[in-house]
Amino acid sequence: MLSTYERWVSFFDFAFQPTHPAAPDIPVIDILRNLKNLVDAGNAVRLYNQGTRAVRISEMTYKVGDSEAILLIQLCDKNGSDPVFGELTTGQLRVEPKLAGEGIAVSSHVMISTTVAQHTADHFKTLVETVPGISKSILQPFLNAMLRDAFIGQEFKNPATKAMCQLKPKLEIFSHGSQTLLDTLKGAKLHNVKLVSTRKQGGMDKTAYTELAERSVRYKIVKQPPLADKKRLLEILRKKGQQSGFSKVSISYSKDGRQASLDLDRNEDAATKLFTKSEKIILGSGINQCESTIHQELERKMKGLL
Repeated sequence: MLSTYERWVSFFDFAFQPTHPAAPDIPVIDILRNLKNLVDAGNAVRLYNQGTRAVRISEMTYKVGDSEAILLIQLCDKNGSDPVFGELTTGQLRVEPKLAGEGIAVSSHVMISTTVAQHTADHFKTLVETVPGISKSILQPFLNAMLRDAFIGQEFKNPATKAMCQLKPKLEIFSHGSQTLLDTLKGAKLHNVKLVSTRKQGGMDKTAYTELAERSVRYKIVKQPPLADKKRLLEILRKKGQQSGFSKVSISYSKDGRQASLDLDRNEDAATKLFTKSEKIILGSGINQCESTIHQELERKMKGLL
């Protein structure tokens, strides 16, 4: 559940490269300018899941010479559950149904620096407002689709073949790793640890119509261990998972009023693996679950972190 007066932002690098190996580098000012033209024309949108989910860049601010660009990305999902409101003293519930054509909506602010990150040639520091449904796995393919649309009709002359080829950038997103799992779990409450296997098996796990996609075992945490014992517990469960053929350990926890989960592959060390850096922003004025325009206070405070 999102808070009215606080947001978390995660730190990434956005790396832009041309899709064609013979293409010249595309300056970030050209990438952002073309993307803004697409947004201003109202064409920065994609429909998914048979038209039941829409992702769009509803607003973008950038002009040549700016030190950063900011995008407001909205996600609307017709399959999202209707919101329910509860009266605090009586517990009486009220469901607010969606109207025809509507979906549950969330928005995320994305701020991209226009300065190349130190010791890189094509990485640009980026902050992303953390909201349910708009993750790195959603952002990267969506933004790549937008970049393809923004560069339709642009070409370059291949120096080797002399042929005209498409010129378009592609985006790869890299996390800023800052905390080990144990650092993350300091002061956190563990909820459960799940062992997951996606290994395909035959025999009783397969029929003419079905195939095992995933099997899992979930351990509920009934007593909170101290930090040193958290490490020991995770190591015990990870080794148990290895011995039983599980490929992943998923840890569910809450901290600072925020629920989250972290995944470890079977061979990763809980003491050393790094997770994406994030910071909490406190807001004096409220922010909605989905904003129709860029939130000025959040924009200002994200600039201070960039």
